[in-house]
Amino acid sequence: MPGVMFDTVAVLGLGLIGGSFALEVQQKKLVNRVIGYDSSKAHCESAEQLGLADQAFTEWNDHLSQASLVVIAVPVRAVVSVMETLHPWLSSETIVTDVGSVKGPIVQLMKERYHRLCFVGGHPIAGAETFGPQSARMGLFDGKNFILTPTTNTNLKALEKIKQLWSAIGSTVHEMSANQHDLIFGKVSHLPHLLAYATVEAIGEGDSPEILGFFGAGLKDFSRIAASSPEMWADIFLENQANLLNSLQDFSQILDEMRKAICEEDRTTLVKLLSRSKQLRDEWISSRV
Repeated sequence: MPGVMFDTVAVLGLGLIGGSFALEVQQKKLVNRVIGYDSSKAHCESAEQLGLADQAFTEWNDHLSQASLVVIAVPVRAVVSVMETLHPWLSSETIVTDVGSVKGPIVQLMKERYHRLCFVGGHPIAGAETFGPQSARMGLFDGKNFILTPTTNTNLKALEKIKQLWSAIGSTVHEMSANQHDLIFGKVSHLPHLLAYATVEAIGEGDSPEILGFFGAGLKDFSRIAASSPEMWADIFLENQANLLNSLQDFSQILDEMRKAICEEDRTTLVKLLSRSKQLRDEWISSRV
């Protein structure tokens, strides 16, 4: 372990990701003190009771000026309003980072309006269908990828410190542009989440919603992510709109091919399409072992 890397860290947003990060850096003694902020008083009280933060507040205060690192862990569409009230409390020496699932908008925002701040964009590829401070836990980021999205304006010392911090937490750190990040995760994360929600809706709607009582392991596994926070995922879908719509278009084309094969009772084409999908998944899984 590298020892204490930051004296005081302020975590803005005390849900699954923000809370788990706060827990990790305290338990691994990477920081001396964690100050939490959340718009929910109940979340603040829970964070203190659960040991996620030494103190937690619903409004900005002078503790922010003592933080050497500020971690923004609020829903992606809340970042604009948060930064409007937050930035006067921060100095150019404070490192600011985030954990948002969409990188382009916040990277652009920080570059255009808050370039005096020492900002490093980031995204831990970890999560669960649960949310709120009570869902925070140790080990959430262990062995998971963490994406950094630096720009030509990013402070290299700050970038290295954030890289070292997430490595110490247990993540494997990668770097890419914000645009590349949003393109990739529009396909591998945002599209599957949207399809999971849509599948549950399609099955549960209509005259026989009770059919959900007969689901098996396949539907349970596939639909698990549809139990995630609707508010959070609505924001993610809207913030990465262009990439998600392109992914949906690709999906629709493949769905049309399958629909046509079924309508025409074209078993040969249907087996070909399903086999191609199986091969792609098998190759993907074997490459990660």
